[in-house]
Amino acid sequence: MTRALVLSGGGSVGIAWEIGLAAGLARGGVDLRTADFVVGTSAGSAVGAQLALGRDPEHVADLYRDARRRRSAESARGSGGASNEQMARLLELVAATMTGEGPAESRRAEVGRFALEADALPEDAFVAGFRYLQEESWPDRFVCPAIDALTGAFVVWDAQAGVDLDRAVASSCAVPGLFAPITIKGRRYIDGGFRSATNADLAVGHDRVLIVSVLSTARAAAAVDQGLNLGRQLDHEVAALTASGAEVALVEADDAGARAMGRNLMDSSATGAAVDEGIRQGETEAGRLIDFWSP
Repeated sequence: MTRALVLSGGGSVGIAWEIGLAAGLARGGVDLRTADFVVGTSAGSAVGAQLALGRDPEHVADLYRDARRRRSAESARGSGGASNEQMARLLELVAATMTGEGPAESRRAEVGRFALEADALPEDAFVAGFRYLQEESWPDRFVCPAIDALTGAFVVWDAQAGVDLDRAVASSCAVPGLFAPITIKGRRYIDGGFRSATNADLAVGHDRVLIVSVLSTARAAAAVDQGLNLGRQLDHEVAALTASGAEVALVEADDAGARAMGRNLMDSSATGAAVDEGIRQGETEAGRLIDFWSP
């Protein structure tokens, strides 16, 4: 029996919540580091890479908790992440990509053009934020997706791709308009979440698949109001997994976690609270998932 772990996108706040969830689950006997295959998209790629490397989620969660005061201070000085206006523009882009007409690659290429022209954080500065992955060997069981900014083509980085782990994860996290596209082998790449927030269908072929999604029921409803239907997209991916014979379990942020994360998932001042809520929910969910994950 093989087990796959799927970790969704969700901004810097989502990273904090997901690593907190992993720590809380571990406290209850569900160790996500034992996954045979890990798919991480955008925020999920940053968490998935560390879990696939065998890093202790409790330790990583402590790092986020320790940084809470510093991040709050940065936010007070106006450097706490993307503004609400920037996030509103980003949601417009997502809606246009997901619901527009024409081939999906062409729609994603439009987002790529926006990203290439935007006045965003330079790529070297952004990649430096992933220094905790520098010089690490690529874990054989880990993959993360990105989008070619020029063509809109979907790519999946893995151990055979010959790509540095830090740059690959940065490319999967490179939110258009906020961070410059990342250069890999002469091409530029943007956030893999512009194909899917989860890309859970990449786990087809595994017996059991645990999907962790920052998207709560309330947030999914709000997305529908904004012209998106991210919940339906995930439903299609779950259907593809079950059709392949997989058993699927889903963990979504509960209402308390969604409130702690807030509407702006790039607001770094919320990461401390997101870690704590992730731990709480992980401890709660462990009882439900222990037989599924560790039969």
